[in-house]
Amino acid sequence: MSDSSNIRAFSSKSQPLATMSPRDLGLPNLRQFFDPNSPWVLVNEGSLMGFFNFVPRYLRVGPWTKFAPICLSIIVAKLIYWMPQQSSFHLEDEILSTHPQYSEFWLYNVIIFLWMMLILVVTIRKRGPGVVLAYTIQSWTMLTIRHGLSALAPFLPSKHFLLWANELLRFPALATASVTFFYWNFIIAPLIYYNFAPDRRRDFLHFNFNFRMIQVHFFNIIFAIMNTVVASSREFQFVDLWCALAGAVVYALMYLLVFDRIGIHLYPVFSPRTPWSTLSWSALLGTYFAMFHFWNHIISSERLSIFQ
Repeated sequence: MSDSSNIRAFSSKSQPLATMSPRDLGLPNLRQFFDPNSPWVLVNEGSLMGFFNFVPRYLRVGPWTKFAPICLSIIVAKLIYWMPQQSSFHLEDEILSTHPQYSEFWLYNVIIFLWMMLILVVTIRKRGPGVVLAYTIQSWTMLTIRHGLSALAPFLPSKHFLLWANELLRFPALATASVTFFYWNFIIAPLIYYNFAPDRRRDFLHFNFNFRMIQVHFFNIIFAIMNTVVASSREFQFVDLWCALAGAVVYALMYLLVFDRIGIHLYPVFSPRTPWSTLSWSALLGTYFAMFHFWNHIISSERLSIFQ
């Protein structure tokens, strides 16, 4: 285990990593990044400014396993192969999820949109704009947009592109909130906690259970269910699943091909340097399929019909 004494990433007394300028962070310039002669890991010890020293060194530096690039290539190829036909992206007016102006669900969407925007703005002000690179914050942002578009929907003319965009965001918003809730609370957070020395675990708990973290890791699933399941009875189609998978693969490519090189290790469990990397990636994508079937089962069984 690496030296876990560096807890600056979770300390309220130090300058947040996301608020620093690229020069302060020691980020490589674009020439270094695209130079084929440059090493894959471009920062010292594979930890940007030492903020990720709590991640074991073998997850930060060294070659990928030989199966990792093969698995990644297969995932991208399958996504392209599975891409639905253009006609699948067309949604009939009657299935677009809208609610009458000033109804209970419309009021819910307005209030929660404003609340989620407040949390997002406060988070960015406290942690800096770089915080939006985290999967959790991207999921929160997507869900915020979904609430905002749902509140705006009753005032839009039929066939407006924002209605179409709002409906295609429905499952990606629910899927990413489900993944965030499950993986962070039951896998990633416990993994980080037990990698810290006992005297540092209290700091992590303080970080994990502060007000903003509770919002984005606990209340996110409640907001997602209310907006995408309770408020809409349409079962998800394959195009919904594909859109969610596409978003996940794009983020994975950014994480593995960019973040990994500059020493940003937000989710060590997905490091490509371990034999279980292909398993963890496959499990994550499998979670999207599981969520697709699980939430369709909930919708079809009308288990939440009491709220509708």
